[in-house]
Amino acid sequence: MSNISRAWKIGAVLAVVAVAGAIAAAVGLKVYRYRFEGRGTDGTYHFSEEPETVYESSQSGVKVSRGHSVAIGSNDPDFTIDVEQTRKDLEEIAILRQEGAGELVGVVDTEVNGHFHRTFRYKYTLSDGRTHIMGEGDADRQAQRTPEEIERDHEEIAQLRQQGDRELVGVVDTQVEGDLHRLCSYKYVLADGRTMTVGEGDPELPPPANALGTEKISEIWRLRRLKQGDFLGYSDRDVKGRTFTFETYVFTLSDGTVVTHAVGEPKALKTRLNEADWQEFRDLREAGEGEDLGTEEKVVKGRLFVFKRTRYILSDGTELVWSVGRPKGDR
Repeated sequence: MSNISRAWKIGAVLAVVAVAGAIAAAVGLKVYRYRFEGRGTDGTYHFSEEPETVYESSQSGVKVSRGHSVAIGSNDPDFTIDVEQTRKDLEEIAILRQEGAGELVGVVDTEVNGHFHRTFRYKYTLSDGRTHIMGEGDADRQAQRTPEEIERDHEEIAQLRQQGDRELVGVVDTQVEGDLHRLCSYKYVLADGRTMTVGEGDPELPPPANALGTEKISEIWRLRRLKQGDFLGYSDRDVKGRTFTFETYVFTLSDGTVVTHAVGEPKALKTRLNEADWQEFRDLREAGEGEDLGTEEKVVKGRLFVFKRTRYILSDGTELVWSVGRPKGDR
């Protein structure tokens, strides 16, 4: 599956094959159901898992949901997939992932201005013998917490909020018919050292005349993932004493509502790349304009990998070190 399989990437966001479903029920594994969201303007296919509410409190208003999205793309302009078969494959892979049946075949490390990120590449062999390679985050760091643990976390967060002990790390502004809906993302550092980011409304703004509702919010984010809107570019503005760079689109929803949707990140030394940065990086990599930093060996999850490291400097001065690791002995 060369090109297509390498392009499968699972991320955290918002019928199973009969045999796989039976196995899941028999051993207590969760059956995940995926839906096809559509094909983006860049040719990428998008699938999402039905979100699962894992904690909800009517008293505090806190609701925690979990779900994943998968993007499948290729540099081949003629690339296509069988949508229904892919959806079934993703559901079977979800079962295999819970069983620990994936084989770690690659690791990709990125350092953006010294800030480290890691993606794992797992190979899954389906019941009919076909294989897919998925890019995934570290499952060890995404351990699911029980509802009781989540409740305790949010009780601690409430105390930190009252003390003002938090950092504003993201802003989402949604303009609808003259109303501004603002979601602020705050990072909290808990007593055990874990960090949690929580989205909260902005009490300093007047409440919007009309609530957006869950369905419209979901549609807005789906259109953003698909890039099915008018891109207005990037702009800087201050929010609560900090400068944010906003990436803005205008979307027309299925009911005709026109929405301006701006996602802002702190304007400072970058720790992650935005879409424009990734495109610039891909162009530099294709042109061979990176600096070869040689190779190094690292043990990852008990296996020795050889990493080929390359440094790229983007036009805004961002330094990106791209390291691709393969098991030692593989070619």
